[in-house]
Amino acid sequence: MYQKIFSKGFTLTELMAVVIIIAILAGIGFGSYKKAVERSHFTEGLVAGNTVLEAMTRYYYDNPDLSSSARSYPKADYLDVGLSNAKTCTISASKNYCFKTKYFEIIILNGRVQVNRIQGSTLKDYYFLLYPEYAGRSLDKCISRSVSGYDLCKTMGYTACSGSGSSYTCQKP
Repeated sequence: MYQKIFSKGFTLTELMAVVIIIAILAGIGFGSYKKAVERSHFTEGLVAGNTVLEAMTRYYYDNPDLSSSARSYPKADYLDVGLSNAKTCTISASKNYCFKTKYFEIIILNGRVQVNRIQGSTLKDYYFLLYPEYAGRSLDKCISRSVSGYDLCKTMGYTACSGSGSSYTCQKP
């Protein structure tokens, strides 16, 4: 009598096909994940920068009789800023008016706020400049140091861009 024997399991070819499909999906997913994480960091930097900018504006309104140098550089200790895990930066000639978070260094500079994207102590792909209401918020800029920074600036709504190579300046329309 003839018996049909069925094998249980998968062939090596079937397993390899599944592994290849999973690898392709993971590669696509990881790229999207990295972009989403960087967009959330960008937003975190905007929120932190705007928090410092609002505190700086309140400080100016509370102290209208300040000299021009004190108005340009209010010390971080004078501002009522509540950033999570923020610490003041290492004091130097150019950085004694700043805060540092995990991903950003926020510097008060000439009556505006500069928010540098950092990784450790190294500057990364972009930074942005935030201007107070009395200076015209339409001046806010996103400046990229690389093509990926430029793409991120455009993704986050800074579309009026100029520049070339790895240096672009973008403004919100």
